This record gives sequence, structure tokens and C-alpha cells, in this order.
Amino acid sequence: MSSEIVEPWQVSAVLVGIEVYQDEGREDLPGAARDALRFAAWLRECQVPAENITLLLTCTPGSQEEAREQAAKLGLTIMDATFSDIRSAFLALEGTRSELLFTFWSGHGVMHPSKMKRYLFYGEATRGNALALTVDSLHALLRQWRYQSLKRQIFLVDSCGWFLRQRDGEPIDVPFNSDDVAQVPTDQFDLFASREGQASSHDPGAAIGEFTQKVVDSLSNSPVPFPPDLERLTKEVTEHFNARDDTHHQQTPVSIHNRASGGASREFTSGLFERGQDLASAPDHLKTALGELHEESRKHIDRFLLSRAGIATREGPKAINVRYSTLTAAPGVPPGSSYDMVRRFYDTVPHGRLAITGGPGSGKTVLAIRLVSELLTQRRADQPVPVLLTLVNWRRPSDRLKPDGSQTYEDSLREHFENWLVDQLLRQELCASRDAARLLVSGRWVLPILDGLDEAHALQTTNSAPHESPEGSGAAPLRQLLTAVSRYQFQGVPSPVVVIARSTLNDELMTGLSSACVVEMQRLSVSEIKTSLLSTVPEYASDGLWAAVREDLAREEGSVAARRLDTPWKLTLAVRAITVAKAISPTQLVEPGSTRHDGILHERLLAAFVPAACADTVVEKPRWSDAGKVTGWLSLLACYLDGHQSEDLALSRLWLIAGARPVRVVQTILHVTVVGFFGFACILAALGGAGNASVAYDHLIDVITGSTHLSGDTSRRFWAASAFATATVAAAAITGWMRRTWTPAVSRRTRNLRMRVKGPSRKARLMRVCSGIEIGSAIGLAFGTAFFLLFGWAWGLAMACTVGIPLGYGLEAKVGLDRTLSGNFAPAYYWVWEGIALGAGTITGAAVFWLIGSSPWAGAGFGAAVGYFGAFAIGLIAWLRYVIAMSLMRLRGQLPWKIAAFLDWAHRVGVLRIHGVAWQFRHTELQHWLSSQPAKSPPPPRIRGQRRRRLPAPE
Repeated sequence: MSSEIVEPWQVSAVLVGIEVYQDEGREDLPGAARDALRFAAWLRECQVPAENITLLLTCTPGSQEEAREQAAKLGLTIMDATFSDIRSAFLALEGTRSELLFTFWSGHGVMHPSKMKRYLFYGEATRGNALALTVDSLHALLRQWRYQSLKRQIFLVDSCGWFLRQRDGEPIDVPFNSDDVAQVPTDQFDLFASREGQASSHDPGAAIGEFTQKVVDSLSNSPVPFPPDLERLTKEVTEHFNARDDTHHQQTPVSIHNRASGGASREFTSGLFERGQDLASAPDHLKTALGELHEESRKHIDRFLLSRAGIATREGPKAINVRYSTLTAAPGVPPGSSYDMVRRFYDTVPHGRLAITGGPGSGKTVLAIRLVSELLTQRRADQPVPVLLTLVNWRRPSDRLKPDGSQTYEDSLREHFENWLVDQLLRQELCASRDAARLLVSGRWVLPILDGLDEAHALQTTNSAPHESPEGSGAAPLRQLLTAVSRYQFQGVPSPVVVIARSTLNDELMTGLSSACVVEMQRLSVSEIKTSLLSTVPEYASDGLWAAVREDLAREEGSVAARRLDTPWKLTLAVRAITVAKAISPTQLVEPGSTRHDGILHERLLAAFVPAACADTVVEKPRWSDAGKVTGWLSLLACYLDGHQSEDLALSRLWLIAGARPVRVVQTILHVTVVGFFGFACILAALGGAGNASVAYDHLIDVITGSTHLSGDTSRRFWAASAFATATVAAAAITGWMRRTWTPAVSRRTRNLRMRVKGPSRKARLMRVCSGIEIGSAIGLAFGTAFFLLFGWAWGLAMACTVGIPLGYGLEAKVGLDRTLSGNFAPAYYWVWEGIALGAGTITGAAVFWLIGSSPWAGAGFGAAVGYFGAFAIGLIAWLRYVIAMSLMRLRGQLPWKIAAFLDWAHRVGVLRIHGVAWQFRHTELQHWLSSQPAKSPPPPRIRGQRRRRLPAPE
């Protein structure tokens, strides 16, 4: 946690002390309220304003008056420690200016023995209605965008960690409702009074919590109160309990630090356990690469999660515990499990080879993301690093690879699959070098989580020629992919791999991946639908508008709503359409009708998804609220994807939407105009010398009309300048008209273009200053040289400054010139080539000028300027094409000017997801629906050599 000093007015606190419980079998806890008051007193001594402290107490009858008096002395008022008041206290933190939050909780707690979740009971908890809050759900709430100012959060929990007994019944997790699950980087530190299976020592007679007393003492002795030294706090508290000579009551405080920087690493510490081995442990030559892969994979998963994902797409208050059943029997593998138990289930799968199937929107990808997240969190040093990859970018092997069933053929497929894995690790910047990626793949230190096998199936059905059989060499990319994955082994033992596909591929999966355990996502039960609606729609339980839905769901299996909301995706659509977009009423969910009626209703729900996204509150600007325009823009993007062999929205390729020919025509004209002007200046300078444009122009007219004839050095200079001008204009026309642009490998998506440089802010500022100087000097030098050749030194210098300085600052600091269109500016890449071109131009210019009878020194300067600007301009081609296309589409109303910002907005509201350097539609069904909407202009033509591909129609 950062050591930057926090002022007392920037500190907030929620203090809970529950002494009385409604459950007769749960003993009262005298002293919990005093512990909270003791912590409040420390905060007030540290000058924290009273209005920043919320005190929630449920006192025993004999201590109520004393608690009120103590609170009044501190300038505080007491609220009841009930679910509703505790919920209100945390929700009231929305929009706070505080940077540091203390959450103190003293009361009864319990640990779930299989889920390993810590529950904190509300005062209303009874044996038949054990209402509780999990610490995980509180973490998830306080990581949301609405609490973005609370970058540092400290949770101090003085409660027992007894394992839940079977006769007690499972606690009912009642999280705080919220309509926003987008997460922000937040430092969260937990210090629990005891580890799992232990009690928290408490003296009922003295009404003192030993843990709280030691925490307050340690904080009071800290030289700087905010933020506290957490390492020192943990050390002092754990040493105190370790030094106790108490064989009857062992208590081990435990701290967990979820750091926002470096991929949200987790660190478990306690006085009785040594610190675990670093996750990056591996052979010495792979230790660094494996550690980087672990952290980058974590960040990659975090990008998937950084958006409003609906009700059922991540761990947190709104996650649905979706169930799945096992289709293939194997020793030790359970017949099924659920979302929150996927990590334990995966441990039982032989060789770690798992196939997840299910219908559209059933939660397959969500389950895979949960699995990756938990595998990363709990990975041992001898385990591979899980990496989520999408098969939409899978490229089939060459047709020269004939399927003869031999081992050589299968080994070739495996090698092709391994090469593809290496390319994906590099493309998504999960590895720093190809050598490192290849070593990690060959050593099986990578656990591929392959999402979207349906895409390979679509390629099979689309690319098959009528006369070819399914087993033909050019018609079975799915079979080839499954064979390659099956052969993904290490020393003859199948290596771990997870594949995600639709249920329609079950037979092919079971045949192609005979060693994999296949599971199928289950439909949501009525109980799960009710639970989700209760937790996500505050008015569901009491509002009369939802009465018909409540009555219908009470019919259990005969429920109409249960049939229409039987997947997380359908449930998300319905909730957003009703509560956010107001597109339908709840009663329409239970209106009886045919299958056709269900389809029409589903179309209406799909149509409401984008308007609901526009109605969402998004913290970061810019925002888009015009649902009609946004739907049109997304429809155009969906049509573009439908006509190309890719599902990626990459900035470097979006210029094709404006039409390849118009963009290339405009760029060619611009290239020829600028370069032609420079070439014309060179010709005039060759005839009359630099700065004599008017005299040289008259001389040129005489030469053209034949009234003057050239000879000697003047003739050589004239024809050399003419040849140079012709060659450069031709090169400009070719580069402007060519189909592809010259850009380095894209290695990161564009997001926040001003933050393109890694490292400390001082280095970032230096790199940006150097980049601005490079841009300004290159453009200014080109225009300055042209005007010098025409009108002399004064004009040249003035034009160089007039053009170079504003453009150098504007294109770098304001526009964010990014010539790779990927966010990976990599200035050193361009500087190297510009330096090489400058040197080559210097040598060439000096030699040519000497041959035509001019000063070699002048030639060296002229060649240096041409080489420097030429190399700079070549790197600018892709960016210029992008700007032209965006300008054309902005004029036509097809797409917004800030297309990168728009795509990031669509990601934050849950329409798109991020995959490597590109964006993809999060829901295939939504993409198909958008592509079927009437477009404002015809879809762009396909690129030559690409085949049209359609995905399977949604079920």
C-alpha cells in the first residue's frame, strides 16, 4: 500500500460492533460495541472529522446508555447495526472525496469449510434465517467505479473463524445491491483476528477484544497515522499472539493484501507460517519469463472483467452460482459442480484436460475466467500459468499438410498448434520475446484456456467445398484443431488444456478430445432466478409491477418466466431492458405465447441492450447517450466483422469501413500534393539557386517553351532534380495507393493514448518530450527546406518554426500521434530507422551533389533532411490513412471521430470485450442482431483473398 501521506480529512471509517443477536443459539458478545468505540476514539485523536465516521452498534441492554455517552463525547451518533443501516453506510460512501477507508467489524463470524469464505453475521441472523455478509462481496462492492476515490482500503475484522458445522445450515449471503460491477484498481488490506478453524479470544467479563486492543495500541504508537504501516501492524499483532503461552486457545491473526499495482497480487502472512515460495519459481533460465507471464495473464483477465458485465459474469454480489454437469465419467470426478467450486472441481480432472460446453449465454466463458482467476491466485511453483486465448484467431494449417492419420501428420499439427500459441503470447504481449514464449510453450509452462471452439466449427462449415468430404484436407479445420490439442503432450503425458465450445459440438469434442473431461452448463433453476432478481432488482420483492413475475415463478417448473430467463444472458437482457432501458414491463415476461412469441420478445430484449448501456452511468469521459446513433455505429462495426475473416476490431484495420478505394484516393492525392510541392521546389532551386524562386520560375518557363537551352552543370542539376522529383512523386503515389500499410507488429491496444510509455513519470515525460521534438523537427524540417529552396533562409527558418513547433506539441501532447495505432508507441523503433535513413541520406546526397557539380556539403545536408523526413513519413502512413477514414466516416455520420474512446466506452458498459490489442463483441448473439439491422451505408467490400464467414445461428 502506498506510503504517500493522507490527510485526516481524507479518511473515512465504517465501524460495526454487534453484541446482540436474535438467534437464541448464538451467544451475545459483550464488548464488541466498546471495541468499535475504542477504534473511533483513536480516529478522533488523529483529527479525523466526526462526519467521516459512521458508528453502527447493537449494544446489550446494560451498556446502551454508556455507549451513547462515549459516542457523544467523540461527536458521533450511533446507528443500529442492522443490515439496512450497514448497507446504507457503505452506499453513502459513493462520491466521497476520501482516499483511505477503515472498515472495522466486531461480532460473530464463521468460515465455510469448502468454499473457504468468511461470513460475518448481521444482528438479525437466526438459525432459520442466518443472514450474513461475506468479506469477498464487501471487497467487490468497494472496488466499483462509484468508489474510485477510495484507492486504499483497510479491513480489520475481530471475529471467529470457526468452521461452519453441518447442523448450523449454510449462511445466507445478503450482499449490498448495486447496479455497477465495473472494477477499478484498489489496494485492499485485510487483517483478521484468527485464521480458519480458530476462535477470536474475547473476555466477556472485561468486555475487551484482545485483537482489537492490540491493533489500536499498535496504531496509536505509529509515528504516521495515515496511511498506517501495515507491515509493522501485522508484525506486532502476530508476534503478540505467537508469544502467548496458551495451549488451550490458539489464535493466529492473518493478513491478506490485494495490491492494485502489479496485477493484484495476494500475500498471505501469519506468525506461524513461513512465507510461501515465489510464484515465478521455475528453471533458472525461465524464472523471469514465467513470472512475467503470470503477471501479464492476471492483467489480461482483469481487462476482461473491467466492464459492466450484467448479473452473472463474475465473482461478486451479483454472480449467479451456475451449475454444470459432467458428461464423461472418470474416476474421482464428481457428477457435476457449480461456478464457485470450479477450482476444486478442476483439481479432480485427469491431466487437467477439461472441455466446457453449453448453449449461447449459458456462462461458459464466465466459468473459464473464474477458473483462470483462481488458478492464478492459487498457483504453485511447479504448475503452469493459465492463459485465456480465443480461437477466433485460429489459422488452419497449410493445405499441403495431408490428413493421412500417421504420427508424422499429427506431430505436424501439434507443432502448428504450438507455433500458434507462441504467436498469441506475443500478440497479446504476455511474453517479452519469441524465444521466451517458445521455451514456455515447449516446456508446457503454459496452460491454454481456449475459448470459442465454435469459431473453428464455423470455419469448417464455411470453407468446405461442395465436393469435399468432412475429412478432406481443406475441409476439416475443426478436426485438425482437435487433433492438435489432443497431441499437446509432454513426454507422452497429456498436458493440461481447457476448451470452451457450444453444446452442439459435444460429439466432435468427445471424439477429438477423448482424454478430456466434458462438462455442460445447466439451465438456471427457478430458485437461482429468484435469488438473482432479489439481489439485482431492489424493488423486485415489494413492487407491484413485479407481482405477476413473483406469482409466475412460484409455479416452479410450469413458470413461463423461468423458460424465458433460463440462462444468465437472458436474465441479464431482461433485467437491463426493464430496469435501465424501460423497454418492456415485467408483466411481459410472463405473458403466454408460442415459440414465435418468445422469439419476438427476445428480439425486443436484444434491442434494449444498447439503449440500456447508453443509460448507464460511466465515470470516465467521453460518454455516449444517444442510443440511436450508438446502435447505428455498433451495427456498422458488426457488419464489418461479418464481412471479414476476423472478429477483432483493431484500429489499424478500421479504415476499411470507410471504403478502401475512397481512402486510398484521398491519401494518394495528399501524398502527391505534398511531395510534388517539395519536388517542384527542388527543380526551381536547381535552375536558379536556393531562394530565387521567381527568377528560377521564369527560367523554367523558358526551358519548357524551348527559348532557352540548358548546358553544363545547370543541365545536370536540372535533370537530376527532375528525376528526383519524379521518383519521389511516384513513390508517394505508390505508398498512398497500396493496399497494406507499413507498421510494426501491433502489440497492445490503444487506450489512453497519452499514457503510452511504461515506467516512472519522469521517464514518461522525457520520452514524450523527445517524441514531440522528433515529430516537430521532421515535419518542420520538410516544410522549412522547401521554403528555403524557394525563398531563402529567412522564409525557411520561419516556416520550419511556424509548422514544426505547433505540430510537434499538438500531435504528441494533444492528438496523441500513434503511428502503430496500437497504443504501443515504441519511439525507439522509429528513431533507429530515422537515424539509419538520415545517415544513408547524408552519404547519398553528398555523392550525388558532387557528381552534378554542386557542393557535397550542401548535398549532405539536403540528403539528411530528405532521409530523416522520408523515414518519418513512412511510419506515418498508417496513421494518416486512419485519420482520413475517420474523417470520411465522421462526415457521413457512420462512426464518431473518437473511435478508440468509443470502443473503450463500449467495453466499460459491457457491449465489447478486450482481446489483446483489439476489441470484440462480448455476446455473439448481440453481434448477429446488430449486423442484421438496416445499415446507413452498404457494408464495405471484402479484402481480396478473404472468404466470407458466418457464425452458426444462435440457438
